[in-house]
Amino acid sequence: MTYEEMFDLIIETAEEDDRIRAVTMEGSKVNPGSVHDKYSDIDMTFYVTDIREFTSDKDYMKRFGEILIMQMPEDFYNHPYDYKSREPFTYLTQYKDGNRIDLTFIDVNDLQVINLYFKEPRRVLINKDSFEELSDIETDAFFYISKPGEFEFFNTVNEFRWVSNYATKGLCRDEFFYARHAMEFLMMNMFIKMLNWKIGIDNDFKVSTGSSSKYLKRYLTSEEMQRFKGIFAGSDYNDMWDKLFLMYDYFTELSTYVAEKLCYPIDNEEAKNVRDFMLQRRADFDNNKSF
Repeated sequence: MTYEEMFDLIIETAEEDDRIRAVTMEGSKVNPGSVHDKYSDIDMTFYVTDIREFTSDKDYMKRFGEILIMQMPEDFYNHPYDYKSREPFTYLTQYKDGNRIDLTFIDVNDLQVINLYFKEPRRVLINKDSFEELSDIETDAFFYISKPGEFEFFNTVNEFRWVSNYATKGLCRDEFFYARHAMEFLMMNMFIKMLNWKIGIDNDFKVSTGSSSKYLKRYLTSEEMQRFKGIFAGSDYNDMWDKLFLMYDYFTELSTYVAEKLCYPIDNEEAKNVRDFMLQRRADFDNNKSF
């Protein structure tokens, strides 16, 4: 089934079902700044008279095609969904034909409250009862990179430097995944925040790099993008050490830039001291490694 055929089927389903009182579309298809291609999801919301009739029907999404895999994020092992409630519920469904539908159900009784907090781009497709709470949202300002406060900036710099010690300790101990996790999750999360802040500054904080910063290359020069790719290490320990220092130095450069532009203080003496400590551990690794 093509995207257009799937879209028409969803609309037809909603129009013919009296339990569905309104339909809105969200996601990349209504955000002009997003990528639109065959991999794009169909993100929709059904506003229904009694959500329990839909949450109890685990076969509901089969009407749109042959399901490859489905997920229900509101019903998870550590926060199971109360199926007696009228809380919002989402079916994330990947179909074998390549289409994916992220379909959220909201009980019309909660419409007014939920709508107060909804700021993402949205297009109203069906509004059988002319709900005043539903209207198109054209701007994608909700996704713009946010300017950090001074304390958030300080905490981000501090956390990056702190967890660099985890990476060096893991490398010295031959704890491969521990070191990898420190570099590619703990440190990288702080690095990406700082890189986004630089992009935000350069664009007056009126841009978005998308979910998981997938649009970074839109705002980085080809040289910057290559430099960013270059901080990701292979599985060799020496390469991990080399990339650790590349990441650390790149972060120092970015954080200094952001601090200067936002007029925030930054402790460059600490940055040097932590780096010197990393060099000591690199020497320990080179002198003592038995693997």
